[in-house]
Amino acid sequence: MIKVINKVTSFLLLFFILVLLLNKVKVIDYSENLKNIFYFLTIILTLFSSTNVVITSKSGFLKFVNAIIILALIMGGIISILKPGLNIYIYICLLLTSIYCTLDIFYRKA
Repeated sequence: MIKVINKVTSFLLLFFILVLLLNKVKVIDYSENLKNIFYFLTIILTLFSSTNVVITSKSGFLKFVNAIIILALIMGGIISILKPGLNIYIYICLLLTSIYCTLDIFYRKA
């Protein structure tokens, strides 16, 4: 049951990251409110997914990668509050989350 929930959250994370990426490169233009909703959902799902993996995974490498994702998200959030906008920590978090979600969906078995 946990693996199915992880796959669903991984799919949703990839979807939200793709939506935010399309907005960033101006393929699709969203209102500011909708963009903030996508940011919020992405952050909540990233924290949920990474915490779930850190708690339930047996693989030390996956725990390490998800701990780095959580730390990058926290540091990026703090820096984003101090200086508004995206920063390198948020980009690292999104990159690692995208890689992990792709591996989770296509490589790991249910």
